[in-house]
Amino acid sequence: DVPLDVIFEIFCCLGPRDLLHLAWTSKDLRGMLMSKKAECIWREARKTIVGLPPRPRDLNEPEYARLAFDPYCHVSCVFYWEFRLS
Repeated sequence: DVPLDVIFEIFCCLGPRDLLHLAWTSKDLRGMLMSKKAECIWREARKTIVGLPPRPRDLNEPEYARLAFDPYCHVSCVFYWEFRLS
């Protein structure tokens, strides 16, 4: 088992899209990345994206990452690839 501080140090080297994809891989990683303790990791990851608008106040960091980097529309249940950020 890898110590939590090492895992969080690795998370700090990732961008928001990578964190989002990692959170989708297992319940354990999702639990870690979606916790309040991980908010600062998401915030720092977001700062690495040039030109990304500020996070809306009504969204937390993982929600904003999903809005910015997930091409899936949750209203119409359709993928919109042209709206996906590079």
